[in-house]
Amino acid sequence: MITAADVDYHPSEPSARTWAETIVLVFSVPEAGILGNAYVLSRPNVGATISSVVVHSGLCTQPYQIDFTDPQMHVPAPEVFSKFTLESGLSLEATNAPRDFRVSYENALGVCRFDLQFQGLHEPFDVHDASQNPLVAGADGPIDTGLGDVWANGHYDMIGHVTGTLELRGKEYQVDCFDGMDRSWGPRAELGHSGAAWIHVTLGPDFGLHLGMALGIRNGEVVYEGLRFGYVVEDGEVFGITHATVEASRVDLIAVNNHITAVDVRGKKHEFFGTAVGGAPWYSFSPAYVSCQSLFRYQVGNRVGYAEATDVLGLEFLAERLSSHGRLRAGARP
Repeated sequence: MITAADVDYHPSEPSARTWAETIVLVFSVPEAGILGNAYVLSRPNVGATISSVVVHSGLCTQPYQIDFTDPQMHVPAPEVFSKFTLESGLSLEATNAPRDFRVSYENALGVCRFDLQFQGLHEPFDVHDASQNPLVAGADGPIDTGLGDVWANGHYDMIGHVTGTLELRGKEYQVDCFDGMDRSWGPRAELGHSGAAWIHVTLGPDFGLHLGMALGIRNGEVVYEGLRFGYVVEDGEVFGITHATVEASRVDLIAVNNHITAVDVRGKKHEFFGTAVGGAPWYSFSPAYVSCQSLFRYQVGNRVGYAEATDVLGLEFLAERLSSHGRLRAGARP
């Protein structure tokens, strides 16, 4: 169960140098095809923090097409994690922990700024709580969340209403969207040898879906291999997901359409077809990964919603399967 205390740093041995605390907020301006992320990874026992901001519009298949990116590696770690301002210009405050946050940013060169409020639509979903996640009921020992040690320890997800303002290279936008955030903590070596998808579907304040899926590569193509965790939120009530499938077609590594099916603990089936209105390969949120992320449009009857879906691909995960030496080694295996 997640409490307000989980917004702050968690106890760890000072010698645990790989201990990390992370938070990410997603926002979008769908009518402009704009998708943005603000990501923080702090290593309090080292005293250093990754601060990374990205904003892109339309379909960007190459990093140089991204409208704005500011990866600061590293800035000094904040003393507390529930309210801080980093030297990068990124600030966060838990205004109603653990559900509501204010996230603001002022770029040193003045080319990007935003001031956003995230209001959670439900109680946080604790990946490791069997009362919320039916896939861990009866589990003995650590669970496989699909991304190695990244989500294997403390982790919660939440869908919320994001409002505020964005200024991008002199143009101002109003932000009013529904999308996700997450918070993780625990030891993580960031080896980049795994891949997992982080997917949302939203249809306004009364419905959202979230999936964490394992990723593989078959015949040179990224595929979704199985559900690791997920939930549906309807009118503020959360229902764990027991089964899900995802298929997607891509341009380079960026998904441009998808087909999602999911069944929740009530036996209720959910199905969505998404079309991307924007996307990009975000290489700079972590040196070990690329987040191949898309802003998808979903329509169910007369209802239309937009949300991010991203394939988080470890660079070693890709190299082992797609590089010339990786393929050579794979071909030599008996």
